[in-house]
Amino acid sequence: MRTADLTTRSVAGFIDLLLITGLTRLPDITGFLSAIGYILIRDGLFARQSVGKKLIGLRMAPAEGPDRPLDFRESIIRNMPLAAAYLLWLIPFAGWALGPLVLVIEYVTALGDDRSMRIGDLLARTVILADEQPAPAATAPENASVPGEQGTNT
Repeated sequence: MRTADLTTRSVAGFIDLLLITGLTRLPDITGFLSAIGYILIRDGLFARQSVGKKLIGLRMAPAEGPDRPLDFRESIIRNMPLAAAYLLWLIPFAGWALGPLVLVIEYVTALGDDRSMRIGDLLARTVILADEQPAPAATAPENASVPGEQGTNT
């Protein structure tokens, strides 16, 4: 398995952000609680994949190796900085600067790590892996005849 690159992780994160934005639109406190709940447990869903990770083909795995089981505990720990950024964003003015600052720190930490581990990954001892891509189908040689075609001999 190979570690997922930051671009792919960002696309999966954007998909999750769209879902979180939709959850936030639910009425009253329901929207807030469902959005914060999804932020925290999203990597424990669907066999250690958030909705975005599942669509893109990424999954959470233990940093030490496959022997350690993962559950919602690791998901909550690794996503606490993101939940903090969401909570800070709700504070007018100061939070609008501090929330994105937390996200920038997370991203810069992942840029500086050889396995692209952000602060949440370091705390939970997890890494994000790209699922193996299926091998490309074998192509027919150029001189192979295609059924239904007649060859021209000169």
